Amino acid sequence: MIDTEETAAAAVQSWLDRLYESNAGFRVKAVADGGQVWRAVTGKPGTHLGEFCAQVDKVTGVVQAGFVPQIGPSARDGYSRMMRTTVVPELRRLGFTGSGRRFTLQTGKYLGTIEFQQSQGNTWMGVRFTANVSAASSSGWTARLGSLSHHGCDHWWSVWAGFPNDDVAADLITAIRDHAVPAIKGERNPPDVPTADLNVASLGQRMRDAVSHGLHRRRSRNGPRP
Repeated sequence: MIDTEETAAAAVQSWLDRLYESNAGFRVKAVADGGQVWRAVTGKPGTHLGEFCAQVDKVTGVVQAGFVPQIGPSARDGYSRMMRTTVVPELRRLGFTGSGRRFTLQTGKYLGTIEFQQSQGNTWMGVRFTANVSAASSSGWTARLGSLSHHGCDHWWSVWAGFPNDDVAADLITAIRDHAVPAIKGERNPPDVPTADLNVASLGQRMRDAVSHGLHRRRSRNGPRP
């Protein structure tokens, strides 16, 4: 009896290793309840989407290559619904304004944006997406959300047609709430962006102002160019 997602994933992984040999690198990417069977998306880690699907009979444990008909909500539908019903309301609660792909957080002297970006290769079966975070501060910076929240790595999230996405939404919200927002507010440093020294920043501005003033005086003295 295959009665949990974990045992279904293990059965599919064992099937993959026998079919392609373990060094081929195929892994189970997602598992969902399909009634009498468990459905699974498989592929190589780091690839854009799953190479193919498989299904596991809950009673016999037999694994077969599966075909997913394009019936019902697509992955794009699932992504849109996840953003509309779960992610955007949380962004509002955190103080963000905006709509669509771009949201802005204005808090005191800090101004930051989060802009969601989908992969160009998305299909009916799968949607892969990430987010770019930027802050308007004395140092000014832009970073991928994954580099803030996933150990400095460029992380992309995936939504699959017919598969639950609660875990995806929860991980995305955690990344924004616990990592992006503190970085925008200056409570932590974004990757590869040094802490801004206000005295140094002020000195730099004074130097730029002095150069600009000198150029203006020189042009005034020499008259307009022909």
